[in-house]
Amino acid sequence: MRILMILVMICLTHLAHGAEASPSKKAIVQKHDVVFTVNSGLSAVHHVSTRILVLDSHGLDAAVFNVYTDSFRKLDSFTGRIESVGKNPTKLKMSDLTTLAADEGGVSDAYVSAYIPTASYPFIVEYEYEVVYRKGFIRFPPFMPVTDPSVSVQSATYTLDLPAGMQISHYSDSEPVISYGPKRDTYKWEVSEFQGYEQEHMMPSVLELVPYVFAEPVAFEYAGTSGSQKDWKESGAWLHSLMEGSAQVPLELTDKVNALIKGIDDKKEIIRILYAFLRNNTRYVSIQLGIGGMKPFPVEDVYAKGYGDCKALSVYMHALLSIAGIDSQYMILDTGRPTYMPGLYSVGQMDHAMLCVPMESDTLWIECTNPRYPLGYRHGSLAGHQVLLVREDGGELVRARSYPDSLRLRSERIEVELRADGTAKCRGQRMLRLDNVESYIGFSTLDRKAQFNVVMSGNSFNPVDFAITSLEDNFNDWALMAHGEEYIPEFKLGYAYEVKNYGKASGDRIFMDMNPFAKRMYSDRTARVNDIEVDTGMTVIDSISVRLPAGYVPESLPSCGVVESQFGLLHTDVSYDENEACVEVVQSLTLYAGRFPKDSYADYRTFARSVSRSYDGKIILVKKQ
Repeated sequence: MRILMILVMICLTHLAHGAEASPSKKAIVQKHDVVFTVNSGLSAVHHVSTRILVLDSHGLDAAVFNVYTDSFRKLDSFTGRIESVGKNPTKLKMSDLTTLAADEGGVSDAYVSAYIPTASYPFIVEYEYEVVYRKGFIRFPPFMPVTDPSVSVQSATYTLDLPAGMQISHYSDSEPVISYGPKRDTYKWEVSEFQGYEQEHMMPSVLELVPYVFAEPVAFEYAGTSGSQKDWKESGAWLHSLMEGSAQVPLELTDKVNALIKGIDDKKEIIRILYAFLRNNTRYVSIQLGIGGMKPFPVEDVYAKGYGDCKALSVYMHALLSIAGIDSQYMILDTGRPTYMPGLYSVGQMDHAMLCVPMESDTLWIECTNPRYPLGYRHGSLAGHQVLLVREDGGELVRARSYPDSLRLRSERIEVELRADGTAKCRGQRMLRLDNVESYIGFSTLDRKAQFNVVMSGNSFNPVDFAITSLEDNFNDWALMAHGEEYIPEFKLGYAYEVKNYGKASGDRIFMDMNPFAKRMYSDRTARVNDIEVDTGMTVIDSISVRLPAGYVPESLPSCGVVESQFGLLHTDVSYDENEACVEVVQSLTLYAGRFPKDSYADYRTFARSVSRSYDGKIILVKKQ
């Protein structure tokens, strides 16, 4: 225990006096050593030894143990130790771990074994364990000794111990020390005195901020198959080989498809009909059994059971289109990252499968996992992303076109009938375009409470008598027919409710917010550690029309004006129509996408606060004498 106290004091002193250290550190990775030993193309051992000093409860996440296993990986050994001030050390063993199914919502052989340490702060926790790989591997375990903010690293190493001559590819923030031998080759990366990173709003990818190593074998064996990931062409060829035999179509299904499209020649109409057939006759279930993480289940299984994962449903739709004589391409992508790691060609980087159909002027992307998405729409997890087309002659990497930021719109029109006591009846019309609509697809199927929560999210009022008055969208199967490949989803929603606190009545005056519906821009920090990254731009328009109570006129109205910076533009217009006894407020905010240096944060903060102040304008009404 005395050793623990000395270590704590040394680390706290280091944090207090280190030139780049932050006083907000919550945990310190004192040691994290990883060795991945490849015995053959099918067999390997992943050995990890780690020691973490946890300073307070905010650093606990960095000390949680968790390991994923499946039919390819087995947790072979585990030991640990916890040392806390004033307590006897606690030894940990395999039976202390909790093991649960990793995917409760699907069909999976994956499990997670976890342990959450409990001890008085500060404490040190040590883990040492081995995971045995069998049946092969496409990638080596990634190395990221720290992923939590406010966690530093004193020492960490990653060693790949490989059969001599084994070719690998790697992508990392530093270069390894390589040693070639007659029987074994080693690649070793070292990290020392990493000071951690700060979690901030609109920050770059964590990969830009923490040490990491991603590596993979060029030639590999996996679940009884073999392949190469020298480039995307070869990776795609291997993936296509897994599809062999999956697309055999039952005669009964062929007859159904032919009956559905009998007498129809228009290609778009056929796609529309078959997409509706997919939606009405299948559902999504995640399947991760054996090689099922890569290999689609057969078409005949999907037809018989009525469900499949993204791979199986995409191959199923491919088969439906093939019956109709329409060529389509199976494809995979990463829904989180638009671009893949340079120099790595493993399909393990992707997490989703879709389908695309070449059209006369462009490509039609089909989301088979969620067929409620309209045909012709490149959703937020696809637009602008690289995708791998999987063909018999190999893979081809292409990028799905993104939409102009000018099309991304959220518009709200509120008509308010204000009463002299501050209560009001509000009637709203919301209009959304592009990826703003995605959370509203299926809105009409929600119950009243769920609809209320969606519409009133972020609203400070306590509305009563809430009702949906109208719904209009272009999500139906005819979207492709009406709009072609440049379809833009649009959703319109009408609603009404009563509020008791729209304004505050005091004597002959009523005080109210100019725009009580607007969201404020975040600007709490006074300094910035990371660059500012805004992935997508958009426009938000708020229009508010307040019909005044009889006998009241504006005594004070906010000023009109423009707030402009490199980050965006806000127009505010406030007017009073005496004939209609109505105050009109229109605020239009456009935010620009881009990467901005951290030194420009003062400008951003000024812009954000100016926008928020503009939204916070006050209106004072007075009763005419």
